[in-house]
Amino acid sequence: MTTFCFSQSLDKWKQFIKKEKEPNREKYYFTSLENAHQNKYKVVKKLDTNFCIIEKESFNALLNDALPTNNLWKLPANFIHHKEDKEYIVATDTIESLLTDLKSITLANVQIINERLVIIKSNSEIIINKIIPLRSVSSISQESMQPKSESKIIDQNFSINNINKANTNFPLVTGENEIAAIKDDFFDLNDIDLLNKHIPSSTQSSTVSSHASAMATIVSGLGNSSVLGKGVAPKAKILSSDFLNVYPDEVTTLQGATTQNHSYGTVIENFYGTLANAYDAQLFSNTNLTHCFSSGNRGLEGSKSITGNFKQSKNSVVIGSIDQNEVIMPFSSTGPAYDGRIKPELVAFSTQGTSNATAITTGVITLMKQHYKTLNNSSLNNALAKAILINSAKDLGNIGPDFIYGYGSINADKCLKMISENRFISDNITSGQTNSHTVMVPSNAKNLKITLVWNDLPASINSNISLVNDLDLEVISNNNTTFLPWILNPEAPQQQATKGKDKLNNVEQVALENPASGIYTIAVFGSVISNTSQDYSIAYEYELENQFEWNYPLANDNFPYDGQTISPFKWSSSFSGTSALLSITYNDGQTWEIISNNINLDNEQFTYTPAEEKFAKAKLKMTINNAEYVSDSFTISYDLKINTSLVCDGTTEINWTKPTDVVSFKIYQLTGEGFAFKEQTTNTTYTYNDGKIYTVAPVIDNDEGIKSESTLQNAENSNCYFELTFAEIDEENTIKISASLFSLYNIKRIELIKITNTTENVISTITDVNSKAFYFLDSSPVKGSNKYRIAIILQSNNVINSPILDTNYLGDDLFSVYPTLLSKNEPLNIEAKKDEAATFYLYSTTGQNTFTTSLPSKLSNINIKTTSSGIYIYKIVTNSGGTQTGKIAIF
Repeated sequence: MTTFCFSQSLDKWKQFIKKEKEPNREKYYFTSLENAHQNKYKVVKKLDTNFCIIEKESFNALLNDALPTNNLWKLPANFIHHKEDKEYIVATDTIESLLTDLKSITLANVQIINERLVIIKSNSEIIINKIIPLRSVSSISQESMQPKSESKIIDQNFSINNINKANTNFPLVTGENEIAAIKDDFFDLNDIDLLNKHIPSSTQSSTVSSHASAMATIVSGLGNSSVLGKGVAPKAKILSSDFLNVYPDEVTTLQGATTQNHSYGTVIENFYGTLANAYDAQLFSNTNLTHCFSSGNRGLEGSKSITGNFKQSKNSVVIGSIDQNEVIMPFSSTGPAYDGRIKPELVAFSTQGTSNATAITTGVITLMKQHYKTLNNSSLNNALAKAILINSAKDLGNIGPDFIYGYGSINADKCLKMISENRFISDNITSGQTNSHTVMVPSNAKNLKITLVWNDLPASINSNISLVNDLDLEVISNNNTTFLPWILNPEAPQQQATKGKDKLNNVEQVALENPASGIYTIAVFGSVISNTSQDYSIAYEYELENQFEWNYPLANDNFPYDGQTISPFKWSSSFSGTSALLSITYNDGQTWEIISNNINLDNEQFTYTPAEEKFAKAKLKMTINNAEYVSDSFTISYDLKINTSLVCDGTTEINWTKPTDVVSFKIYQLTGEGFAFKEQTTNTTYTYNDGKIYTVAPVIDNDEGIKSESTLQNAENSNCYFELTFAEIDEENTIKISASLFSLYNIKRIELIKITNTTENVISTITDVNSKAFYFLDSSPVKGSNKYRIAIILQSNNVINSPILDTNYLGDDLFSVYPTLLSKNEPLNIEAKKDEAATFYLYSTTGQNTFTTSLPSKLSNINIKTTSSGIYIYKIVTNSGGTQTGKIAIF
């Protein structure tokens, strides 16, 4: 057996070499990756891009250029010596052998995860001396299994990722006949945006949460609550599974769902553990399934801040968050992956957490899968879905990919166009083979992008390098110039991407800003293929120079996009270094108002804040070198701020604001899964008796503006006319009884009833009810308690009563002191006629002063716990010299 000469690059792996060798009897050996590939040894762990651990497959033959190892390589990279018991995940090839071996070791508990994994609790001494020497143990891992949601609230803006444009250009692509899976808590089945969405599942959680409902809504919401409640794929169904089981769900339990959303994380974990291995294995075996993971909300902690070991998987897609200006949110977790791979791959809009951005992505992939199936009568596989997503993304941040934005911001419209135009290639390759594909590029092309993606075999648990099958991409022009893919330096994560051979990622992209016209050859090399062959997918596209397209607002859009929040105007432009003039019209082009005469087209967005809230139809115009690019006609309208003014006696009344430039409104009623037109009105109030949910839209130029946030379902009689009622001493010998109402709907008259003992008498009536605020006067109050009730008599003669109002009238007294017979544990209450400071004195029957306190307010409570039982005389003296005396008894 050849002995290695340890160089500096090799020296860090000396710890794994067995000092006392028994050649031909060891199971695992240390060697170079080149040697392993040449001799087709089974690689069980990549240590770096040069060295690996291999498994000897035949004990009767000597291994060339390999050294036997000890068992330390089986330990996790984050292993620290400890005396207390900690949880470890033990991996094996044969669970029966492992369980048999573990019986010889004293362990508190062994929990079986699946046919390859168990969880044990142990200290470091047992792990090193007893667990890793077992031949049935292939690796040890430590991973967090406690998922946490990574977002707060629904936060939608479909203009950022061109979902609005996809809706306009592909109106039939709505997610119909597709199922999206949400791994989370359970969503609320009664949420009006999720009606009839649910696919029952044996794996769904019993815990309902707002986060799960928000994720389901972003993916597939119906838009009944408001425009923010509409999902990316509104006709898709939703299947839920419990995220407390962080391992992949069995494919059979997904019931046909081919996209699964994972908007949760654990802790920052930079290694390839059992979870990453399990997700890669599932995706490699089930090529039509796609897993979408949020990158995490730990970006403020710097690079390599991705939350959860499962997000280190190669075949999934990880999503970060950008704001409406396409700038990364500070909380958005960044890469690189533990081994230097590009993570996150993509970003999408969300200012509230990477959860929402991930749900947007899940929705977009759901649309892609429906569209591909419709056109090709077959399923869109994971590798091709990723290739299309990545190749069509808008590059952000540094030129080329980076560890913050990945390959850029998702563009839903471009994804669907690429599928429609068949701008993709699928093939397979064997080790050492070269495949060639050609693309014709016209003379006026710009920004040629070609992306190669393959579903890679799962790496062994704890592998330092996760790539197993290595494919290499080159693009060759018709003059034999070779272009290599982007590569990044994980040791300097802020550096811009360069070009070279990629030995880390199973995604490779070549980009040419100004390609010459002609035929380009896409060469794919099977550098290392461990299995029989490797399937791969390629997506490609180019732009044409001097082109301009509006992205927002479009014909179906409103400005502001949700009726409340201003979002930038957006466009796509292939003009280089050119400024332009931006104008707006409110009369179909008869006149134009200049917004800005110095628009930088390269920014592809401009934030416009109107001076006032206008309700109108409008168009935008971009003037470039005397050419005019006019947008579709869109609406400018704002949320009408519906208020529920009455829920009483079976009737609900709503009202809303009245814009000066709106004459009439359309009323919609929720029926089934969506809103149906009910009627049109010029009023700003509307009443109904069916207890359903309603919304209102302004009528603008025979069209309509944005529907406002819909009404809430209120409990019966929860808002029953009376907003406020109170009674007070108005002037001497007069009590004023005041009220304010939510609504005047259907009121015949209002009565004031005075209650004396058990007798009730109407003492005043209002028959002309024309104000929501009113009052009654009782000019003949009695000394002491005066009780009243206000009664509203409706047109139906039903009566709505206010609470009983009780006012203490003092007559000629300055103060009311009560109770006059009290225990030590209850307070003595003193109510003044006027708001004037005073002093309270308490005397015994012999004239001794036992207690003195100030009375700073109109109503005071005095604690007398320390006063002895007996009869006392009180005296109250005001600052102006007024005096009142009386007796109290304390027991």
